[in-house]
Amino acid sequence: MRTPALLSSLLLLAAPLAAQNGSIAVRAGKLITNDGRVIENGTVLVQDGRITAVGGPDLELPFDVLLREHPDGVLFPGFCIAHTQGRQGVDQANENIPVAPFLDVKDSIDPVHVYYEEELRGGTVAIGVIPGNDCVFGGRGRVVAPHGMTVEEMTLAEDMGVKIAIGPKRGWSRSAQLAELREALDKLDHDLRAIGRRKLDEGARREELAGVGEEIEEPGEDGDARDSAGGFVRYGDDFPGKELISEEDLDDTQIGLVRILNGDERLWLWCPEPTDVVHGLDWARRHGLLEQSVFVVTAAAWPAADRLAEAARPVVMLGGLWQVETDPVTGEEERTFAPKAFYDAGVQVAIVTEEGRLGPDRPGYQAAVCVREGMPRDAALAAVTTAAAEAWGLGDRLGRIAPGYDGSFVLLSADPLDAQAQVLEVWIRGVSVYQRQNDPRLQRLLEGREQ
Repeated sequence: MRTPALLSSLLLLAAPLAAQNGSIAVRAGKLITNDGRVIENGTVLVQDGRITAVGGPDLELPFDVLLREHPDGVLFPGFCIAHTQGRQGVDQANENIPVAPFLDVKDSIDPVHVYYEEELRGGTVAIGVIPGNDCVFGGRGRVVAPHGMTVEEMTLAEDMGVKIAIGPKRGWSRSAQLAELREALDKLDHDLRAIGRRKLDEGARREELAGVGEEIEEPGEDGDARDSAGGFVRYGDDFPGKELISEEDLDDTQIGLVRILNGDERLWLWCPEPTDVVHGLDWARRHGLLEQSVFVVTAAAWPAADRLAEAARPVVMLGGLWQVETDPVTGEEERTFAPKAFYDAGVQVAIVTEEGRLGPDRPGYQAAVCVREGMPRDAALAAVTTAAAEAWGLGDRLGRIAPGYDGSFVLLSADPLDAQAQVLEVWIRGVSVYQRQNDPRLQRLLEGREQ
């Protein structure tokens, strides 16, 4: 049961300033556009939730837009978390059944979960929430802002895509995982062919009855939102009756799998090991779905970086940043910094934070480590901003401060890679949704520290 104090704290964090309508101008000592430019005394103009102009202190502003000036602050696009892990912000990471493409993470998101409060406090402006990797065909994810009292209010994009696990779920071998994957699609093919034959038989029967003058009862409106028109199955070889199959003829699992194979969904392929990457690439190419695929890997997958570079698809990395291998003879450890290995191969990865580890649980820390380990600053920042947005298919909306983008950004006290930087304010679509000075939970912590 949630306490009244917790709900009160969250309501205060979620309440936008009363006078705002998504139109505002903000000027700071530095503005980081994330495309390699730093604008001194940079100004960003947001109108109706979208950035309409970016420039220096001489940027012309409409007379009716409030200008807020922060001469000692740093404006930054804000962090983007490409993929949640475990039960971050949801009540259940996975359902118990391995084939569940009909699930939608919308039904599992808890808007007042403390995870969203913490991410907002840390300067995150967008999060990709998607079912976990303990599945074969998982459910659909969505991109949300860490702010809002309903899922609809939080949602930035409801079509993030569907999870498919190439790597084995807990307790399964890799061969069992791939066998289940094949079996699910073989069963779908068998069922669709049976439905096609049935539709042909029904049509022949209706023609026979019409030929002898029998009255044919037309099906009435059943109130189902599913489409009754044929041609729902577009992928694969033709078979008798295929063109007659409608969405209404299929159950929820079949509909989800057909949408995947039709190429209607973005696919998030869980490939934690190099072998899984090879299998995932082969599976995606064989089904003509490579252009819809995002590869979700771990540091251990870095030896397959060249394969991923050749595929030129988005890559998201979960877990730790180092792959540690022990020589079986000498016992010596060999450490490989995976983001740099991917970068050197021509792959820009989106890095996901590690929950429960102080430091790695913050995107700014992860990016700073990338710089320390030899990655260029712009690539390190991209790993926690634009790479995630591009994986979501939202590269033209999120991750940058530029005209046409959402008015979502943060005000920091210092450079985003500075360990001492504090998040002073967060704007989501032109509305100030977080102010450090008005954060009740943080203020109580600070008061305790000062005593």
